[in-house]
Amino acid sequence: MKGFVTKAIGGFFYVADEKENIYRTTIRGRIRDTVYPGDYVELKDEVIEKLYPRKSLLYRPAIANVDQVLIVLSVANPEFDRRLLDRFLIIVEKAELNPLIVINKIDLAEEGFYEQFKDYQAADYQLYFLSVKEKKGIEDLKRDLGEHINVLTGPSGVGKSSLINELVAEEKMKVGEVSKRLKRGVHTTRHVEFLAVENRGWVADTPGFTSLEIKHIQPEELTYFYPEFLPFLDKCKFRTCSHTHEPNCAVKAAVNDSLISVDRYDSYRNFYNELQEN
Repeated sequence: MKGFVTKAIGGFFYVADEKENIYRTTIRGRIRDTVYPGDYVELKDEVIEKLYPRKSLLYRPAIANVDQVLIVLSVANPEFDRRLLDRFLIIVEKAELNPLIVINKIDLAEEGFYEQFKDYQAADYQLYFLSVKEKKGIEDLKRDLGEHINVLTGPSGVGKSSLINELVAEEKMKVGEVSKRLKRGVHTTRHVEFLAVENRGWVADTPGFTSLEIKHIQPEELTYFYPEFLPFLDKCKFRTCSHTHEPNCAVKAAVNDSLISVDRYDSYRNFYNELQEN
């Protein structure tokens, strides 16, 4: 039987079959240290005997086969931080995963708050505005999680655990136990656990993924992690243009022509300088 590893804890691996029934299993052979949540495995008599090839692997924490990352931030309490969002986007783009920008607590937002997100929409990022507290906007997000392996990341206090509680298919939750555990909050999350969402999707919080180091990125790579820059990169005078100080730079011209937002360009320059210093 082919199964999906939902979590690994205490020497046991919890594996879901195609109907999302969960089995507590052990591992035979040397693959014990190479199986992670998100992996697909071959199961026989509740023993994992084979690890199927994976398409991706995150290392902190170790999660396999993720294809979408929900970057969860809030409008207020804590206040929205553009630089933090841009840092998350760079990390997700570097990992070649699909970022979904989830903005929670719109019930606390002031009128016109959408304006600060227009440049992300112009860059073709997927944005979701919701209030977990008032159960607004959650259905739109749910529809895009099916048939995907999704993880959440974001700072403390933005409502990740409460959001997962709303996303998880109700019939897959153990009444009381899971609900209480999720509602305790992100600080008590010790390991990765995937939970079933609608339409054969999976979602998990990512303890430890909030490490926001980008020093593994080369400065010359950074420009490729700003999607709105891509149409202009081959139009610069110099092939090695850094888009910071060179003459006849198509990216800077696009900023002047309001084709790229000033805020996003300033974000790029700040991160470029940070990487140069490193």
